[in-house]
Amino acid sequence: MAYSTSQSNYLSPRQDPVRDSTASDSAWVQQRHTNWLFQPDEFKQTPSSRDGVPFNNEMMMRSKGISFLALVGMHLHLPQPTLYVAATMFHRFYMRFSIKRHHYYDIGATCIFLSTKVEETNRKLKAIVIACCRVAQKNDKLVIDEQSKEYWRWRDIILFNEELLLEAICFDFAIQSPYNILIHYTRKFIKDDKDRIALTKSAWAFLNDSARTTLCLRYPPMVLAAAALYCASTICHVTVLPEEYGRMWWDEIDVTIGDIKDACNIMADLYESSPSKMGEQKYSRQH
Repeated sequence: MAYSTSQSNYLSPRQDPVRDSTASDSAWVQQRHTNWLFQPDEFKQTPSSRDGVPFNNEMMMRSKGISFLALVGMHLHLPQPTLYVAATMFHRFYMRFSIKRHHYYDIGATCIFLSTKVEETNRKLKAIVIACCRVAQKNDKLVIDEQSKEYWRWRDIILFNEELLLEAICFDFAIQSPYNILIHYTRKFIKDDKDRIALTKSAWAFLNDSARTTLCLRYPPMVLAAAALYCASTICHVTVLPEEYGRMWWDEIDVTIGDIKDACNIMADLYESSPSKMGEQKYSRQH
């Protein structure tokens, strides 16, 4: 997977680090990933906010864009990790460009197109365009003529925005999904098969819902996987135990309980503000 091949004038949100020739590949990936993490106050200073879009409005539009993206993905039968990569690209894009000037449906469609290439879950452009047409018009059975204006409009939108998206994300395709990390955690810490199945299902839903938020820009994947596990354990009433007694399970994976609870509370805030937009799973604040 390439890290950065951009030769353009676009830089990452923080100045692109110069690679230390003595650094290991894993250290470089971690350095690149950290470069895409932001502090809470930075979300009040996005290009959209500087363009006059209130913070809550931007977050609402981002959520709508992810909903559109997810529905298109469902039409295309894409795996959840591919959709997570698309969502991450989407959120990164709006740390570089204003949502007022680049419609969230247009960027969502482009993120789907690019993520299928990156994750090697390729779908033909034709199939993606048709899915976008049907989701945008809220008609799953809509017959799309390849010569119609609507078909060519979506095709042009995706191809036009692809280069802009590549520049916005600095050609950085090293996006690690938290789903595999979550599976590793559940196998490590949950010994009962029935409990593991229930907890994994709940935690998986947490990660799916988290794509509507900016959590992927606040914490690395291992923290999100841990937060999903923690939240699921409270919902399913399953005790998570470490392999070695005497330490809490999050200490075993070097994640702080403060970060875990903060991520859970961001999800609770989303649920409280728009419960109808969430799935069946409810999220409550952690103290």
